[in-house]
Amino acid sequence: MLQALLLLFFVIVMGLEWHVGRTHERQVYRVPDATSNLLLGMAQLAPAVVLFGFLQVTYEFIYQRSAAFEIMESSPIGWIGLLIGVDFCYYWFHRFSHRVHVAWASHALHHQGEDYNLALGIRQHPTQGFFERAFYLPLAFIGFPPRMASIAVTINAAYQLFLHTELVGKLGPLEWVLNTPSHHRVHHGINPRYLDKNFGGMLIIWDRMFGTFVEEHEQPVYGTVEQVASFDPIYCMWAPLDDAIERASRTSDSLHELGVWIMPPGWRPKSMAKADTQISLDRPKYDVKLSREATLYLMAMTGLTILLMICHLLNNDLNSRPVRMQLGFIAWVAVTLVALGGIIEGRAWAKPVEALRLVATPFVVMTLV
Repeated sequence: MLQALLLLFFVIVMGLEWHVGRTHERQVYRVPDATSNLLLGMAQLAPAVVLFGFLQVTYEFIYQRSAAFEIMESSPIGWIGLLIGVDFCYYWFHRFSHRVHVAWASHALHHQGEDYNLALGIRQHPTQGFFERAFYLPLAFIGFPPRMASIAVTINAAYQLFLHTELVGKLGPLEWVLNTPSHHRVHHGINPRYLDKNFGGMLIIWDRMFGTFVEEHEQPVYGTVEQVASFDPIYCMWAPLDDAIERASRTSDSLHELGVWIMPPGWRPKSMAKADTQISLDRPKYDVKLSREATLYLMAMTGLTILLMICHLLNNDLNSRPVRMQLGFIAWVAVTLVALGGIIEGRAWAKPVEALRLVATPFVVMTLV
């Protein structure tokens, strides 16, 4: 229920961000960009019930057999310690995601967005949670109960969603301890001095302690160093992995091939030409022109997808649905990404695929009501 309510609240706050931006004559959102972000967010949430169940079982197994301490859910000190522990684990997961190519192939999706707004916060790869949740397993050894840990992880993730905005400036003394929109804007910047900085989740103290902190001075330019010129969610998910596969295939040395996956994203073996590291800070944002009809249609279908996602999350919280029904919903979300992504990019095949999706939608609705 917590995830469903958070998603609903998030959409409401997005509307507020859009309204405030419009009041100040700032274009906070572009429909193609926001649609791509939100659809990718749904792609992450759809399989979460099934995929995260495996890691939850692993966490419970460790907790029941190896917990060093008995920490009660009623303990305020336990909760404070857990929230700090979750954030510490998140810092190292986040740093790992930027410095190990196989993890970056998943995390890069979140950095592709060139508009910095709340919708970017929900733009996550479906597999990223697998990497992230594994980093929280040490908390089970300490003795934090599974339900308690799950709530703390959700709180940490929820806090970070609201860091993705340009409408909040610096927050004075809070900047010394908390991760803030200003600090996180730095993290998303491709400005050379901003690259691979400010990995914290709720707290910025880890970055200050471990030498990865940079304060926001110049205006960040958002996106990835190698621009992904597409709003198609499927292409955006595949592009970073395809880059790694292509790079690994160009070396005949098995050790170098392994290195492509475990070294930082920019690493290349000596036998391979070095990449052009010149970063253009004045490059134009990728954009597409949509008709008014296409814009309204994308907004309506994205809104419907979010509504059905909220119902999906609520149903699973109240009464876990059969796996076949969950897989059916995941498949419908996947087709939604294909069809609406194709419409954004003007693909000829998109309308027939969307027609088939619309035929299937009433059946999906019936499984959720």
